Amino acid sequence: MRTPTKILTSFTGYNNAALIQKAEFIVKSMTDNASFETPIPALTDIKTAIDTFGAAIAKAEEGGKTDRLARDQKRTDLVALLKKLALYVQMESNNDEVVLASSGFTLRKTPEPIGILEKPRNFTLVPLNKGMIKASLNAIYGAKSYLFEYRRVGDQLWTVIAHTRSSLLLNSLDSGHEYEFRVAGVGAASQRVYSEMVRSFVL
Repeated sequence: MRTPTKILTSFTGYNNAALIQKAEFIVKSMTDNASFETPIPALTDIKTAIDTFGAAIAKAEEGGKTDRLARDQKRTDLVALLKKLALYVQMESNNDEVVLASSGFTLRKTPEPIGILEKPRNFTLVPLNKGMIKASLNAIYGAKSYLFEYRRVGDQLWTVIAHTRSSLLLNSLDSGHEYEFRVAGVGAASQRVYSEMVRSFVL
């Protein structure tokens, strides 16, 4: 099922000058736009809020604390109007991405789902102290965690350790024995792709 396209309704990343520029672009884009015949709030209200905010910015540059507070309030007022307008645009668009883009608002990027993760690469084992081995691999894009699995050669059952990082220190292994190791990334898909099985003696 296709995820509905949304528009960004947050303006916290805009400084004052950029906010005015963005608001003016939205008004220009929606003026005489056949997809938005009766904007709510009216574009004239948005224009008035832009002009009022611009005047407050200029006054605050030479004024004191009261003028700066007034400027900030005018910014809040403009943002509130833009958010109401965004709701109107979202409802009128019927999830049409082209129509949404024609409004001048910024579209929210929809993350593409990551399917089956790639096969682990560069899975290596480094014997350390007695009974200890460090296992590591290249980080896998999209992996939320990793399944490190090991067993003594000849055994059937794997010991499985889930770990959020791409390296893990395995301890309490039996010294002098050979083990088999493998690893797989864990993502959104249920299918696991394991590395090649690697063998190593434990010190």
